[in-house]
Amino acid sequence: MEHLNETLFLWINATNPSAFGLLLGRLLANGLVYVFPLYVVLNWLRADAAGREALLQAVLSAIVAMILSWGIARLWFHPRPFVIGLGHQYMPHEPTASFPSNHLSFIWAICAGLWVHPVRRRAAIILGLLGLPVAWARIYMGVHFPLDMAGALITAVIAAILCLPLRNRLIPSLRRAIEPIYRLAFAWPIRKGWFRA
Repeated sequence: MEHLNETLFLWINATNPSAFGLLLGRLLANGLVYVFPLYVVLNWLRADAAGREALLQAVLSAIVAMILSWGIARLWFHPRPFVIGLGHQYMPHEPTASFPSNHLSFIWAICAGLWVHPVRRRAAIILGLLGLPVAWARIYMGVHFPLDMAGALITAVIAAILCLPLRNRLIPSLRRAIEPIYRLAFAWPIRKGWFRA
């Protein structure tokens, strides 16, 4: 399995990339992840109760995925490619554990959490596909192995499953607790009809 992991990494990892390739790699590897919290925030402003509960489910799934990812990395430390001198590294990164990818665990946990709610399944698919260029870029730039991405997907799905029992009780209660604070903080744009109450 490790041989396959390293072979796939060397196949994707950049060799003599152009300036544009490096710029694109950096943008996808580190920038695209911000689309996901932005999606949550902007959709909260216009969503109904069901939509907001789906967003909260996604956020909780992401939190659990980050905890799982942290725990896995401490129980089983797998070095990054540049730590073992494999391939080429094109962006700075601490020599932390590579498995699973934190970026992809977060991204795909958001998607898995949204998938639980039928009102957000289409968004879950679209956002999930957006995770693929992030996965490619982090391998291309030399900071992750391909199996780190597979591990991230599994971590994300497990996180969403662990959060599934919270759907009918905690999530609605959490929404009801957050909404008065939101309405107070955004009272003016809500009155203008820009945001949903």
